[in-house]
Amino acid sequence: SLEVTNEKAITGNVTNANTSELKRKVYDTFPTQNRAVTQADYENIAYRMPAKFGSIARVSVQKDPDSLKRNLNLYVISEDNFGKLTTTNSTIKNNLKTWLNHYRMINDTVDILDAYIANLGIEFVIKPSTGVDKYTLLDAAAQALKSHYSTKFYIGEPLYISDIYKVLKSVTGVLDVSKVKIVNKNTSGYAGTSFDINSNMSPDGGYLVAPANVVFEIKFSEVDIKGKIR
Repeated sequence: SLEVTNEKAITGNVTNANTSELKRKVYDTFPTQNRAVTQADYENIAYRMPAKFGSIARVSVQKDPDSLKRNLNLYVISEDNFGKLTTTNSTIKNNLKTWLNHYRMINDTVDILDAYIANLGIEFVIKPSTGVDKYTLLDAAAQALKSHYSTKFYIGEPLYISDIYKVLKSVTGVLDVSKVKIVNKNTSGYAGTSFDINSNMSPDGGYLVAPANVVFEIKFSEVDIKGKIR
């Protein structure tokens, strides 16, 4: 018999993709034709790396603005054994580099970099319709947001404040949404990335901008999504 103890938690295992994620990945596969020319090609091929080499949860490819040649920055992030985002380990990065070498253009150079995780929380205030049980309504509103954000963000994907209002207003019994506030969670248990909400908000306040090397995550939805009734 053989007994093994892992000194570090397992990373690189990715939870099953939902229908929207599968649709996006399948759509991106058609133009790839097993060679990496565009940024989308590189992302698609990275997602297709065999699971035995490790898996990545999210990948984003950006042209290096400081390079005069075809140098690409490939940002990656993985999941831990609880399905939460975590930094991709060096073994998976090395395997990914080898995998991409089979498909990349000869003039391309690729740097594999860690994406920053910005943990967010959502705080909201709603007005109930007449005769509605406030506690039941508050729970239903929170559950609606949890369901909406059950799919992980992509690297560089913004968070649309209008979507939060739309989800909350669709909950039966919600008369109006008074306030929505996005907060950065960077205390113990979170990624620790300090993300300035105000400076990254769009001019009209409609969405929160994610830099090209940042991925948003609502890590603990049970406590990170909370509301009040007034």
